[in-house]
Order: sequence, then structure tokens, then C-alpha cells
Amino acid sequence: MADSTLQLCSFQLAEALFGLDTMLVQEIIKVPEITKVYQAPEEIIGIINLRGKIVTIIDLGVKLELPSTVESRNRRIIIVESGNEPFGLMVDRINDVIQIDGGKLGPAPANVRVSQGRFISSVFRDEDQLIAILNLEELVNQAENKTD
Repeated sequence: MADSTLQLCSFQLAEALFGLDTMLVQEIIKVPEITKVYQAPEEIIGIINLRGKIVTIIDLGVKLELPSTVESRNRRIIIVESGNEPFGLMVDRINDVIQIDGGKLGPAPANVRVSQGRFISSVFRDEDQLIAILNLEELVNQAENKTD
């Protein structure tokens, strides 16, 4: 019997497959007009107004040091919340919501660069794919610390 079943929102950055627990995802939107924030870290693209809330947009590809491989019209923003503050995570492509066996989660491989490893909480591996599960708190805490 499985320890637990997790639902993941899976998405791509470059050629890599990532996942985020669906319980952390508020919504997924097309990329709207983004207002640039000057002197912000490179991964902070800017801010948007989403139904009256100011949302900081983080380019996950830049954050994880991965090159973008898709046209900008195919990119999407995953809206999440941390510490009562909304954030948008820009990704190259949204895939499916998948269910995985939580018992099959393992640690990030040792060959993952330190700069990326701290943002990956675990890895799901099966016959077909390897999905890096992101540590949302680490991602947005880093962004919050840099914008203070």
C-alpha cells in the first residue's frame, strides 16, 4: 500500500520536468503585461495586477539557471501563495496534473548543482520520467529576501 498519493502540477523548464503539489497552486494564467521592477534580482521579471492583488513574477528558468527553449507565447505563470503573499512562477510549458505514489519519492540526485538542489525537495522516478519536485518555500523565501 502506498504511503500517500500526491497530485502534482507538472511543467517544463528547458528539457527538464518539474512538479509542484497542486495544493500549493492557486491558478495558472497566460502571461499578461508585466511591469518591470528596476534593480530587482535577475529572476524577478516584474509585477502584475491580478484582480487587485500585486503579484511578483519569478522566472523559474532564470532562478534554476536553465535556458528557455520555447516561444514566449507558450509560457505560463503558476500563481502560488507564500506567507499570505501571491507569487507567479513563469514556466516554459504546463503539462498535466498527475498522481504519484508518495512512497516513490527520493532525494535529489547528488549530481544536481548546489544552486539548483536547494530548490528541489525530492524527486519522483518511474519507468517513463524523472520529475523534480520543487520546494516552494525555498523558492519564494529567496525571492522575498532579495526584494527586501
